[in-house]
Amino acid sequence: MFDLDKLYQGHKAHGDNPLCGGCSILEKSKPCHSVMDYEELEPAPVLFLSDSIKYKLGSAAAFTKPEVKLFKECYPEKFAMAAAVKCPSVKEADMSPNNMNLCRQHLDATIDKVKPKLVFACGNLAMKMLIKKSGITNKRGKSYDYTTGNSHSCVVVPIFHPYSCIKEPRHLTLFRTDISNAYEKYVLGKESEGDFSYKVLSKIEEVGELVDKLQDVDVIAVDTETTGLNFLTDDLMTISLTTREGTWVIPLDHKDSPFRQGQPDYARVWGCLRRILQNPKSRKVFHNAKFDLKFLINYGIYTKNVWDTKIMHHLLDENMPKGLMDLTKLYFANELENL
Repeated sequence: MFDLDKLYQGHKAHGDNPLCGGCSILEKSKPCHSVMDYEELEPAPVLFLSDSIKYKLGSAAAFTKPEVKLFKECYPEKFAMAAAVKCPSVKEADMSPNNMNLCRQHLDATIDKVKPKLVFACGNLAMKMLIKKSGITNKRGKSYDYTTGNSHSCVVVPIFHPYSCIKEPRHLTLFRTDISNAYEKYVLGKESEGDFSYKVLSKIEEVGELVDKLQDVDVIAVDTETTGLNFLTDDLMTISLTTREGTWVIPLDHKDSPFRQGQPDYARVWGCLRRILQNPKSRKVFHNAKFDLKFLINYGIYTKNVWDTKIMHHLLDENMPKGLMDLTKLYFANELENL
């Protein structure tokens, strides 16, 4: 049987770079190695970084034509493109820690050449090469500071790889949103800080005043914090109630709460909460309401007029992720720092 590896023996230096010495990728059968795709790049405010070089019909590129077309649809301004790994068709499993450290020299040279304010790390491998962390699904849309060895500083925002958006269109909305949010914040400098504050109620008189205040309110957002996930064995530590006027936090079975079990006002605070949550006039808005409602029922509260943002967003777009952090980044990304 013909051994393909023998075809490339003696050609390890083809496209090689002295900085790549010791990289095990050079031992693999590749049409070329060490493609310095940044040498012809010009400075740009934004750099899209792919996983590895794409090699087809004698030409090497960071992204395919359909992927580049998607970038232009999502980001009409000037941008540059390069690969995080400078050899063709390299998978994350191929990149040992030593290989990554060697290739990061070329990655720093790429960023120093382009001098971007913002780098979009497309996919898990590109993200791992830059910030040394994995898990693109949980980290997409977040921001990370990055400085090269030559002291050029920029912001790295991991996003889905455009190929995954073409293959799985449900990722496209998050892909577009992450690009738009990061561009406005880190290139245009448009930041908006949320005017958020809350008040902790530590006296039963304050809770009683809140009951009167909320009797005629149309919408109340409700969130609970618990000691665990099992409503039968775990406790409700706090509950927060939010309207357009403000947010109030009531400590319940928290160790420092004046209303915890055994305290004089324990029964009274639950009576106040019952009046608020069982009032059918106001909408009680939860996220993943079934979790909170099970705990509240265990305390004898049967919440009325319940709305669930997780279900509502599913009805709006069944293909979008429904997690609270995903929705927060989707709708309020500019008000949050380093999600």
